[in-house]
Amino acid sequence: MYDNENHLQWGLCVIFTYFEIQTTAINSVRQKVRYAEDEDNPQLLSFWLMAEQTLFTASDINVSEDARWQLYQGQFRLLLDAICDNLLSEHWRQLCLDNIYRPLTDLNRISQCEASKKRLRHLWLELNITSQYFHC
Repeated sequence: MYDNENHLQWGLCVIFTYFEIQTTAINSVRQKVRYAEDEDNPQLLSFWLMAEQTLFTASDINVSEDARWQLYQGQFRLLLDAICDNLLSEHWRQLCLDNIYRPLTDLNRISQCEASKKRLRHLWLELNITSQYFHC
């Protein structure tokens, strides 16, 4: 069953389709971040971002610029989804907004060619426009 276009739900497990790596543990943390299931734990965001990076570098996936781009863009999308979700508490959405720069900074660091820099500018523009509609 589809939760929305970016998440598949199988029973109680949510699979986030922006990410190549899918494990029960990381999807559980992604779900907690996306749906503010542990909203009184602001360290959850730092833990999640660090866990994603650790899982990514420890995996057998080719650590190419494209693979890194997909990881950081997935992090951006998940945080943006949380920011735009008016059903989540305002303080959680603000916390996500305060941390969305982290994957964007990582994308900036790995963007070498003009095409990737253009994609990054598009993400910044998307964040700028979207955040105007969803005030935290």
